[in-house]
Amino acid sequence: MELNDGAMPHTRVLPSFLKLWLALSFGIAVSSPVLAQTGSALKGIVVTGDRKPLAGVVVSGSVWKRCCPYQQDRVTTDGNGEFVLEHPGAVIHFSKANLQPITLVVKPGTTQTRIVMTPAENALTVPACVQPESNRKQIGWGKYGLHFAVPKNGVKILGGKADVDYVRYVIKPKKGESYLNLWFGPNSLSVEPDDQQFVESVDFAQRNVNGAVGGMDSWGRLSNGLSWRHTAALGSGAVYQNADKESAALYDQIINSICMVDYPRK
Repeated sequence: MELNDGAMPHTRVLPSFLKLWLALSFGIAVSSPVLAQTGSALKGIVVTGDRKPLAGVVVSGSVWKRCCPYQQDRVTTDGNGEFVLEHPGAVIHFSKANLQPITLVVKPGTTQTRIVMTPAENALTVPACVQPESNRKQIGWGKYGLHFAVPKNGVKILGGKADVDYVRYVIKPKKGESYLNLWFGPNSLSVEPDDQQFVESVDFAQRNVNGAVGGMDSWGRLSNGLSWRHTAALGSGAVYQNADKESAALYDQIINSICMVDYPRK
């Protein structure tokens, strides 16, 4: 899926905010019939574009046990670029510094795979925050950390009441049912979206988040044409789901305004 010039691709949405938050924070429910498709072990190799084995790639499967304790297979490729996941689940994530992240939806019955990873490109850069335009309001949690510039007109800005360790804002256009969640807090948002998002998407893509922070920017489109996006760094970020083209363009504009105010050095 292509990005729209600064704006994100067509993106999609899921259930209620609370269900989404629980899924993002604690992983996929093991009762999901889609995500429980691949029960056998998955062996694989990760290589570069010129077929050289890649060591040190982090390979993560779907959450296969939520409680107790929480369990998810996560391994690192060896010197030959090889790995084995005993409980892979339906979605596998591959990541390594300076390489383009890859997410693989595993077809039922798959026991082996080969992944080619390439140098990172098109990363979402997080610049230092500056004074926003007069028609926009900069939203964050306090003075420091991540911030987003939200239009003062044409949207409702809801929420903003801090809990113990997070604060959430809801940005809702005057038309449409979708909305954008802005999460702030050290553990308010996972780096990866709910695996179900990838399983249900007809196409999706990811890129790294660079700058003063590290993270992941993920987006996709479902079969009904609606879009989703999940952008996270430092435990904070933005999420929308089931957005039509017009709403997605608005949300992408807000997400792409991401900036950072560094915390004071002690």
